[in-house]
Amino acid sequence: MPTITLAQGDCLSSVAIRHGFAPETVWEHGQNAELRERRIDPNALLPGDRLFVPEIEEKQEPVATDTVKRFKLSVGPLRLQVRLTRHGQPRASEAYELEYDDGTTLSGETDGDGLVDQLLPITATAAILRMGEGETQEEYELALGHLDPHDQVSGVQGRLRGLGHYFGAVDGELGPKTCAALRRFQLANSLEVTGAADDATIAALRDAYGS
Repeated sequence: MPTITLAQGDCLSSVAIRHGFAPETVWEHGQNAELRERRIDPNALLPGDRLFVPEIEEKQEPVATDTVKRFKLSVGPLRLQVRLTRHGQPRASEAYELEYDDGTTLSGETDGDGLVDQLLPITATAAILRMGEGETQEEYELALGHLDPHDQVSGVQGRLRGLGHYFGAVDGELGPKTCAALRRFQLANSLEVTGAADDATIAALRDAYGS
């Protein structure tokens, strides 16, 4: 019954499915109760967190001869969802191409809310999202499973960067660039402009980011 120490890029969904479980089965296991108390969002865990993953249990199922019996696999698939906006408005009905680092390439069109929604291979750890064509083409690098918890400075930075307020490195340091980004976010969301990651700002940041 292994306990896995998570590294940057690991997330509950990819770890669980890689071991043959639905994510909620692993997350709700009694051995992970302490981790659930510390991490509100199971999809934003911190490198160094320890996640218990149970062993697969063998089960025998009797099947009569000359009959057909169907078994349904309840694990997966994973999906990547990214919402694109411009000046606060959804980028609806825009064509895109999504290239994963495992070689899978998908294409599609954002929906009315500017959402990219595609299947996510469990082996993928990064992706490139391309919008438009030619000289005006935009390219965005996506680090999959790298979002840290909201109560960590690195988690605040990651969310601010995803929302277009922060342009520095996600280094976990509450420096001048991060404080300036917090002020921009606070101003845009009618919050008290302090440059601090206070409770109201973090709550608004989670709501705006979606997790």
